[in-house]
Amino acid sequence: MNVEVLGRTVQQTEIWLNEISERLGTGSEEEAYQALRAVLISLRDRIGTDNAAHLSAQLPVLIRGIFYDGFHPAETPSRERTREAFMAKVHGAVTNLEVDPEQAAKAVFEVLARHIEPRESEKLAGMFPAEMRDLWPRQAA
Repeated sequence: MNVEVLGRTVQQTEIWLNEISERLGTGSEEEAYQALRAVLISLRDRIGTDNAAHLSAQLPVLIRGIFYDGFHPAETPSRERTREAFMAKVHGAVTNLEVDPEQAAKAVFEVLARHIEPRESEKLAGMFPAEMRDLWPRQAA
């Protein structure tokens, strides 16, 4: 990896954070980062190691680091079955998530779906129970 790749991943990460911040209506990169981290960790733990590896290959390098931060493969998949359980996981994934977990999930999934291959997004949305698929943008759900 060269320095140019690092600069590009920083720019891509800033784009993602700006898009999340815009969707959250906060204007805060810190809140966008906390939402991104909480939702990615919750998603990663729910989809299992093989699916996490497929998804991570499409993430910018810096966001991939966030995705895998604190990862314990033996504890996955977590398979929350209800919306409430998944939202509790999102809320508990970081200590200072100040936005509504459902709003955070919708914002992050929308940005994620914009930046990864449509088939991957559809596959991920399909891993959620029907009652939770509306967290994903319409084309992915």
